[in-house]
Amino acid sequence: MRYRASITLFMCLTIMMITSLGFTLMEVSRFLGVDKKADFVTATVADNTFSEYIKPMWEQYGILAIDRAHGTTDDGDSILRDRILEFANDQLDGEIDYYALNAAGVDIDDYMLLTDNDGAAFIHEAATYYKDNIGSELVNLIGSSSNQTGSYEGLSTGVDKLMTDSDKSLKDPSSVPIKEEDKGYTPPPTNLSNEQVKKGESLVDDVSTFKSKGVLEQVIPSDKDVSAKRFDLATSVSHRALQQGNSRNSSKATSIDKVIFSVYLKDHFQNFVNNLGHSGMDYEVEYIIVGDDNDTDNLKGVVARLLAIRSVADFVTLYGDAARNSEALELAVAVAGWTVNPAIVEAVHYGIMAAWAYMEAVLDVRLLLTGGKVPILKSSAEWTSGLYNLGACMSPDYTARDSGTGITYADYLLMFLVVESSRDESMRAMDMVETSMNALPYYENLKMDHLICDMNMTLHYESDPMFFSLITLDVPFLDFYQLDKKVYRTYL
Repeated sequence: MRYRASITLFMCLTIMMITSLGFTLMEVSRFLGVDKKADFVTATVADNTFSEYIKPMWEQYGILAIDRAHGTTDDGDSILRDRILEFANDQLDGEIDYYALNAAGVDIDDYMLLTDNDGAAFIHEAATYYKDNIGSELVNLIGSSSNQTGSYEGLSTGVDKLMTDSDKSLKDPSSVPIKEEDKGYTPPPTNLSNEQVKKGESLVDDVSTFKSKGVLEQVIPSDKDVSAKRFDLATSVSHRALQQGNSRNSSKATSIDKVIFSVYLKDHFQNFVNNLGHSGMDYEVEYIIVGDDNDTDNLKGVVARLLAIRSVADFVTLYGDAARNSEALELAVAVAGWTVNPAIVEAVHYGIMAAWAYMEAVLDVRLLLTGGKVPILKSSAEWTSGLYNLGACMSPDYTARDSGTGITYADYLLMFLVVESSRDESMRAMDMVETSMNALPYYENLKMDHLICDMNMTLHYESDPMFFSLITLDVPFLDFYQLDKKVYRTYL
């Protein structure tokens, strides 16, 4: 029996079409799976990339960033792209599976460096990290205290002038004319001993001579060494030409961020009193305030400011202390009464109080440098020095009495930090971070302007069709798939 083939041909075409549709549906389903796998791999790669933060920098300073140079001196981002691609291949290597995928490349679309915009990202990250450790009330208190100490510092030249005017008036009485109404002035009698008068005659000179010594020689205890460490300021973050990021995002530090950042610096950077074991400079906070290339000069700068502030504050206390004020006046009369010029007696009176206040300030700073507390304004009961034992106070081991109240050396540093410009603070802080990191193994080449804190990137994938090869269609775009996945990560 013979059959016609038309029905058989029709059935073959129908079966082929149904099979092609089935394979197409299976390939579409597989493509959706490949797309989801690409999403998962991209997120994993991004997380892996940002997990390679500088661990010692996080442990010591609480700052997160990845090194685009990966420990080298390379200024480009090729090393970072290779590293990201390596992460992607690690995720995709292995047995070929139903959702086989290949990493074809990676683009760094844009990124932000810690040093961008004068270190605004660095300030913002530190403030965000530390904001829970400080309340708004403390922010206001820090600001008002900084203004008060700043005004005292500005008055210090006036206290110095009192000592100069006292010395000049005694050595050259004719330079101070007697007012008409003061003619016939008779100095009141005093009950001072000859020894007290003799000390009084040289008191201002002795203090002036002591004051002319180096400030560290005046205040550093005999059992305490001063660091002589130096670093190369010319190649530091704050002085060299920096690499720039190209981020489309921006990071701005608010005034509150600035205060919180200052508290962060005080707590996470070491100083003369608080050594945190960092590998770089010993007096990091002092450097941020002063900006010299060595620990000694930075400490000198801070100590000089402390002496200026404390001498004014102690003069204010002394002036308001009726008993001690009268004691200084009595000595002034005994020393300068022979000029029968009340203007000279007054000048010597203020000069004696200025010298006395300065020696009390020296004692205060010594106490601060040993970890003690000193009130911004002392009470009479908190006063230490005596008018006739200022010579003994010149011994570097003689300190003010610690009443347990007031503020510490670190608190004074905080007040200095608050009034510093944001750029100086952030850049100098990064100088110290970089110096400390460069002293550690494997981080010798680390540069702060290589450190990324915010980044957009695109990963490119390719995948070969699995079921389209079973379909007899010659369609070029079915040869392989190309998927582009964008991802964003930030520490800010």
